[in-house]
Amino acid sequence: MPFFRTIISVIFVGLFMLSSLILLPVEFFIRKKSPKKATQFSYIVITNAFRTLTFLSGSTPKVYGLENIPKDRPVVFMGNHRSYYDLIISYCYMPCPTAIYSKDGLKKAPAINVWMKCIDCVFLEMGNLRQNMEAILTGIDLLKKGTSVLIFPEGKRNKGEGVLEFHAGSFKLATKTGAPIVPVVQTNTREIFEKHFPWLHRQKTTLEFLPPIETADLSKEEQKALPEFTRQQILKAYLEKK
Repeated sequence: MPFFRTIISVIFVGLFMLSSLILLPVEFFIRKKSPKKATQFSYIVITNAFRTLTFLSGSTPKVYGLENIPKDRPVVFMGNHRSYYDLIISYCYMPCPTAIYSKDGLKKAPAINVWMKCIDCVFLEMGNLRQNMEAILTGIDLLKKGTSVLIFPEGKRNKGEGVLEFHAGSFKLATKTGAPIVPVVQTNTREIFEKHFPWLHRQKTTLEFLPPIETADLSKEEQKALPEFTRQQILKAYLEKK
């Protein structure tokens, strides 16, 4: 079964790229008339593609805490990161519009890179501090315009247990805008693909949205402690669900 799941998923990705030859011109036409509707269209396309990939992997997650996502303001989603499927699964449950922070490797993926730009994906370059600071400024601007953002502050996929140290720069997204942080906790996503590379395996996973952490009017000391405080919240929930 892992072999067939993998082959079918690869075929789906290929078909998605081919369908983009039709869907992307439609998105372009909609964007000329209404950028907001174009973003909604792209969000629908991407979330349905991600739902399909999750279904094909056989790993439908158990989801908790959707009621913790504020409905009236943009937020900064911050999650632990162990697998490519962290993004694929979690994005399906996030509101539109939500932008994604991703490594610049997605820039090289045909069709997918264009769709990422359509939902305001912000690309990060490993080791390029100047570019990454510009990326944070881009995210701050998106939040001010009403777009939520998703970022994985560990900065890379964790191949061990627990939760790696968080990069403090990521938290400027929240502290510079006053946007609340919604911690996102996922378990067992690494067992879907990375642990069994190159095959996809059926796996029970969990996805939990923790209560928002308010960031408006924090003191300098509280801002300094925010990365570790958030990490501890995620680590605690991760160990409980593991």
